[in-house]
Amino acid sequence: MCRQLQVGVPAAPAALGWAWAAGVAAGPSARPARRGHQPFTTLPVMTVVVVVVVVVVAVATYLTWLARRLDRLAVRVEAARAGLVTQLAERAQAAAELGAACDLPELRAAAERAAAGHAATRGGAAPLDTTVEEAENLLSRALRAPAVAAAGQSAPAQLHAVDAAAARVALARQLHNDAVRDLRALRGRRLVRLLHLSGRRPLPGYFEIDDALPVRDEPRPAPGAPPAATPTVAPAAEPPVAAQPAAAPPAATVYPETRPPDARPAPPE
Repeated sequence: MCRQLQVGVPAAPAALGWAWAAGVAAGPSARPARRGHQPFTTLPVMTVVVVVVVVVVAVATYLTWLARRLDRLAVRVEAARAGLVTQLAERAQAAAELGAACDLPELRAAAERAAAGHAATRGGAAPLDTTVEEAENLLSRALRAPAVAAAGQSAPAQLHAVDAAAARVALARQLHNDAVRDLRALRGRRLVRLLHLSGRRPLPGYFEIDDALPVRDEPRPAPGAPPAATPTVAPAAEPPVAAQPAAAPPAATVYPETRPPDARPAPPE
């Protein structure tokens, strides 16, 4: 038994050696092929990768442009709002000075009410809501009152300052509403709303007031004052007429020479 085991133990290495030798003799064709030994990329795969990268870059560029445009429009709205509040405050101040100079209590009260709302709206602390709009509408109607035009004849400088401030208010309000319209149109796009590109900024609103300019009559002269001299306009000078050359005298008409008839009497017969 022990002998058989001693004989059988060295038989296994011998068998392995013969198998290895048979494999070397057979060559590489008899060896098992490796799996996955293929080219990593091909032309169609590279085309798909390039197309995907281009699409991703284009979408990212467009979204970045949208976000920057939203930021620029938001800054534009804030600047237009600040300019509008400044012009409203200047109009209220000019109206208060006119009311104090001409003793107009209604105009002065309307100007003070409008000025009270400007302190809260400066710096964006409070929105331009309906309360501010009502105060500005009341001031606009007070400025168009006939009493203001009649009393303003005694203070033409203050009246002119009020009219100039009212014109600037109308321009500033138009610029503000144009900026708000552009921002609202961009924020209303479906992609902007879906991706929340505008963030949590509140949607700005329009500012609608009655900013029609008051119609003023020509200032009347004070009683006893001499009438204003009407400027005389000198007639326009006519252009000089160029001297024409003297006309040549007409040529003398030459008639053929004619002999007068013989006036001698006839001889007697």
